[in-house]
Amino acid sequence: MRFEEATGATISQLWTTLEPRLQRGTFLEEAAQALAAAVYTQFRESAVLARVYVTVPFGELPPDNRVFVENLVGTAESAPPLQATTPLLSLLGTQGQEAAWDDRRNSQRHKGIPLISSAFVEQIPMIARLLRELGVPLDWIDSHDARRIVTTIGTWAGLFFVEDASQATDDQGRLVIPAQDFVSTYGVNSVFGTGGTYPDGRILVLVVFSRDRITQATAELFLPLADLFRNKTESLIAPATVLASV
Repeated sequence: MRFEEATGATISQLWTTLEPRLQRGTFLEEAAQALAAAVYTQFRESAVLARVYVTVPFGELPPDNRVFVENLVGTAESAPPLQATTPLLSLLGTQGQEAAWDDRRNSQRHKGIPLISSAFVEQIPMIARLLRELGVPLDWIDSHDARRIVTTIGTWAGLFFVEDASQATDDQGRLVIPAQDFVSTYGVNSVFGTGGTYPDGRILVLVVFSRDRITQATAELFLPLADLFRNKTESLIAPATVLASV
């Protein structure tokens, strides 16, 4: 199925198929992988890649993720030091056109995006716009006040939408999707995402890359999916049940 063929009924049916799989999981990453796989598989004719991220404090990351993040921050100019409480937008679920994209552990560049400071995030055009459009104020990053996230955007987040991945720019004239090699190689036309917040302030994000040009109205059909997923997986947000292993 193509994304433009989606309807509210399509999304409801997808959830009906997905929900029993979430009940069997004991870790949030298992549920996130099921969500990414369900979206990609249902819309395989259009989808290039579907990914699920959740913010995880640096101190809760498994060793391989910590090393990745430390190396990433080490290459950035004037980056503040990582703290145990520094939130990382961590890759938990992934499914896509390439077999290597079907396991978060295989990711070479996107295992975790450190939300160290608003200035650091501003240097990453896609993440800066993603967070803003989901309703996350970037100055929150400087305080990491979980209560502010919950009270500011609630449990329901907005829509991240990029109609033309090869041309869209931000207010500084930078490409919103900087990975233009990925865009051109896989014919990515549109990108959209949605999410929400858990009661403890963790941010959930579902991002989808499409080879078809889609409308904002089509992307909006996926808004309820993240909310349903968040409600179903609230019991899996304790530190010991987010990431399953190294």
